[in-house]
Amino acid sequence: MEGRAYALASGTIINAIATGKGSAFGLDLKVYARVKLIDDGKNKIEGKVLDNPNIKPNLIIRCVKNTLDYFGLNYSAYVETKTEIPIKSGLSSSSATSNAVVLATFDALNERIDDELILNLGIKSSFDEKLTVTGAYDDATASYYGGITITDNIERKILKRDKMKEDLNVLVLIPNLEKNVNVNRMKLIKDWVEIAFNEAMNGNYFKALFLNGILYASALNFPTNIAIDALEAGAITAGLSGTGPSYIAIVEDENVEKVKEKLNMYGKVILTKPNNDGASIY
Repeated sequence: MEGRAYALASGTIINAIATGKGSAFGLDLKVYARVKLIDDGKNKIEGKVLDNPNIKPNLIIRCVKNTLDYFGLNYSAYVETKTEIPIKSGLSSSSATSNAVVLATFDALNERIDDELILNLGIKSSFDEKLTVTGAYDDATASYYGGITITDNIERKILKRDKMKEDLNVLVLIPNLEKNVNVNRMKLIKDWVEIAFNEAMNGNYFKALFLNGILYASALNFPTNIAIDALEAGAITAGLSGTGPSYIAIVEDENVEKVKEKLNMYGKVILTKPNNDGASIY
């Protein structure tokens, strides 16, 4: 029994840590998962992160285990992943990995696809491995469904879904900066993040993304000028993604090279697109 699936990276519109409510959109960067199951009653699960062999496979093993436990199965399994998403950079790599592995396990079991169950098993696995502060329901849903999702992460409810224009480009900057997750400082900006969140609910996604990015970059001591530089070079909007250190800029075709040249000053730049299609078995 074998299953394969992929899920998406996501870019942040509103980081949920300050208020418990967030928004993200799917990016066309994928994590691919392959799960092989053996009905031997031994419940022995092994995993390998193919393109990052130094990374412990704890999350992907946990995703398979939690899925098998849910169905009351004691199969053994082998799971492997490969990714196009830079890890630990604020692009939802753990949410994407969880979604891809759980979906691939459903495929291997030939189980009926239950979107909400798959999301919840992935989030449970991230919590079990202490990889999330809020449950990252915004990231998980954008990774799974594609497009824009606005969510209440505490209640695990989708408040709104929308599509991102696919003729736009997304430049992802991975700067040479250390990750910094100071939850107390992020909680201090709650009232101002709420303003940005309301902009997102009203459909002003680009304005929301920029405001959110400036607020969180300030709270986490990341440079705020990077987003301004991107705007100056012609980006529609730009801001910190997740808790960083990556930044995203949304750019029309004619300004891609100018914005990329500007962002190249700060680190590695990846060119991708919005993805409205979401995760899939393949």
